[in-house]
Amino acid sequence: MAYQSAYRSAYRPYRCRRRRRNSHYGVLIALILVIIIAVPVAFRIVKGISGAIFGGDQNELVYQVDNTRAYHDGKSVDLGTSAAYRGSGGAVFVPVNSLCDNLGLQLSWDQAGQTASIQYKKDTASMQVGSTTLRFNEESKTMSAAPEVKDGTTFVPVRDVCQAFSWQVSELGAEQGDLVVISQSKKELDDKKLSRIAQDALDVLGPSKQQVTEGSVIMRTDSDKLVMNGESRQMTEEQGKRGTAAIEVDGARYIPLKAAVTTLGGTAAFDGKSEWTVEYNGIQSIVRDDGKTEVNGDRVKGDDIKVYKEEESGTFYVSAQLFAALTGKSYSDLGDGAYSFTNMPLDGFDSQKAYLNTMKDGLTQTVGSNVPDADVYIALTFDDGPTGATSDYPDGLTATLLDGLKERGAHATFFMCGYRLKDFHSHCDRYLAEGHELGNHTMSHPMSMLPALGADGIRDEVESNSQLIEQYCGARPTVMRPVGGSYDDTVKSVMKELGLPIINWDVDTHDWETKTDPVSVKNNIIEQAEDGSIILMHDMYSGTVEGVLAAIDELQSRTDKTYAFVTVSELAAVKGIALEPGQVYTNIKEGMDKSTSGEVS
Repeated sequence: MAYQSAYRSAYRPYRCRRRRRNSHYGVLIALILVIIIAVPVAFRIVKGISGAIFGGDQNELVYQVDNTRAYHDGKSVDLGTSAAYRGSGGAVFVPVNSLCDNLGLQLSWDQAGQTASIQYKKDTASMQVGSTTLRFNEESKTMSAAPEVKDGTTFVPVRDVCQAFSWQVSELGAEQGDLVVISQSKKELDDKKLSRIAQDALDVLGPSKQQVTEGSVIMRTDSDKLVMNGESRQMTEEQGKRGTAAIEVDGARYIPLKAAVTTLGGTAAFDGKSEWTVEYNGIQSIVRDDGKTEVNGDRVKGDDIKVYKEEESGTFYVSAQLFAALTGKSYSDLGDGAYSFTNMPLDGFDSQKAYLNTMKDGLTQTVGSNVPDADVYIALTFDDGPTGATSDYPDGLTATLLDGLKERGAHATFFMCGYRLKDFHSHCDRYLAEGHELGNHTMSHPMSMLPALGADGIRDEVESNSQLIEQYCGARPTVMRPVGGSYDDTVKSVMKELGLPIINWDVDTHDWETKTDPVSVKNNIIEQAEDGSIILMHDMYSGTVEGVLAAIDELQSRTDKTYAFVTVSELAAVKGIALEPGQVYTNIKEGMDKSTSGEVS
């Protein structure tokens, strides 16, 4: 015990000194933690104060034209369906509610006066829909464009609003992403900072429409067309031959190698044994029939790298993923059997995929085996219908005509008017099922003709009818015919926007004059129609129904030549012509690129 007591006495001073030393370490560690926590906080406080005094960094908001997302302080912002857009005068419009929500502004909306008031700190800016006057506090300013309302959302010209509050705003062109960069800092956006913000935004928002369209290729299963850079082309190995469609086998998508590469301007040559040599846009590849592929000397591997040979036709196909490797592009699924190949990946960029998806209207169905080989192909077209029952035709003229065409194996394109479709649609399930083509002839058949309506009126007449046709017939129309065949540059521009080729005619049966005279209709067809002709008729008159069926009977009975009666798109496919939206066609013959005909009255 004495020993233990002595030991404790001797050891106690050392332990006390050790405790005091440990306490010093604790204080030091606590001080370091305080510094680590406090310095960033202090930095943010100082930065905020300096920003308020000297105009330092504050909110950054970036819009991309036609994108339903925006970029705000490092994050993606969902705009719903209210994408920013560029007006006719070049000004970029943004939804005012998103502008206010993301920049900390207070928004007041006067429904009666259609006026938006934006308040930020002590400043207020007021704008009225349709007026270019902006009231900023007590001062009046003139904006480059007036606010607009679209689908219930108010859009404002973003540059004018930002400049009113003395914020920094910069626009980057389509080749740089089509961005509008907004900073609430009063300090000018220098090139370095603007480039940094733009790159961060593009990483989130993706490429602009122009960037994603350049070099883009869109295809669809069962279509022998492709859309390149927004233009429809037929996939064919040689000009004048029928196209070769993309197909699907066991859930995998396959593309006809030679037809697709040739259509895109490349070459694909077979050695007669087992090997294809492919050259496209500086990329050289070897594709073997066992699927082994080399691109620029490097082996391409993967479960999706496949080939397929159709025994009956001998056509050689490559999988969509392999085609992407051969062309140096990125593959994306667009849904509904459509897919794209683009110069940059589109994973996560839904707005860009949706935009490409709008181009697929040019991917019409390939000509099927039910179109016979013939010496002469003639497109039958009927305007102004459909027509309902009469005393002489209890099933209706249109239904009677469909019966007659079916018996003769003939197809036709029906350019329907919406106002008639609303009343007579009991037969509408027959059009596509029996091989006919859906055409748009406007909703109300305006006798003033389309050029008199202006762009908005034209768009409404045609688009509302397309929606109605889809409702009753199960698909949207693939072609359109203006009333009286009348068109101008505005009509062509709107039809290009809506994805519809304009189909006029080179043979007029004048059934709209004779009406009940079948002999006149028959003679006009027989005497005037030739290979590639498009014949104008109306499924509204008894003379038309009887006359066209009689003409088909006589021509099909001839022994010197064989005749096939087809839809407009079938005629184009047979002739190896890709119908282009917004272009005018009066006939379709081999070797032509597109119609250059003038206006038809």
